[in-house]
Amino acid sequence: MVSFTKRSTFKVDLDYRKIASNEIIVYDIELSEFIHRKVSVLKIHHKEPLLSESDILTIFNAFSKGNITDPKAREDHNRLLITHVSEKKTITSSTCLVCNKPVSDKVKAYCLSNDRFKGKIYCYDHQKIVQK
Repeated sequence: MVSFTKRSTFKVDLDYRKIASNEIIVYDIELSEFIHRKVSVLKIHHKEPLLSESDILTIFNAFSKGNITDPKAREDHNRLLITHVSEKKTITSSTCLVCNKPVSDKVKAYCLSNDRFKGKIYCYDHQKIVQK
């Protein structure tokens, strides 16, 4: 479950916001209600708890340990995130060598990391042709 502030705008499939979804995305003001509804649905489907007390404590400790409590460190972290996002937006997109279709960074990295593409970038459809 992922929660965002109301300042955010969701740009995801609306199915991710349904209680039956395993990938629930909600606004922070909806979080408590969604958790209670999700727990109720899970209790109906699972008579035994899915997590032991030890599992829950381990997860809690991992989140507590990862939380940035120092204001200066949090500010630095946020600044780095903003810088990273703005740099990512300014990177020009790569295109397929054959059809000139834009490809994601993931597709680009995949092509560049595979010797069979010889340093060239191909969209998914043209990767199949090159592989043969």
